[in-house]
Amino acid sequence: MTKQQVLEILSQSGRCMTPDAVCRQLGGLHHRCSVYSYLFRLHKQGLLLRQTVHSRVAYQISQRGIARLQFFKSQIQQNSGRLP
Repeated sequence: MTKQQVLEILSQSGRCMTPDAVCRQLGGLHHRCSVYSYLFRLHKQGLLLRQTVHSRVAYQISQRGIARLQFFKSQIQQNSGRLP
């Protein structure tokens, strides 16, 4: 699980997602507790907004998270143009 993967999932969703929903999108390769703590860490970094939806914690990508995701994508494009 990378920061880019999580931000991409939440960006494509366009809505609040519970940690369990994010975990399912990641393909179930990650322990549920790890996903919960990782999402909280991204929230503390300002990349995600944390909300309560139907008495459950849910996350949504923030403007700062969108900017970070765009940065990751620009780095990939920039690096793909380089010769080995």
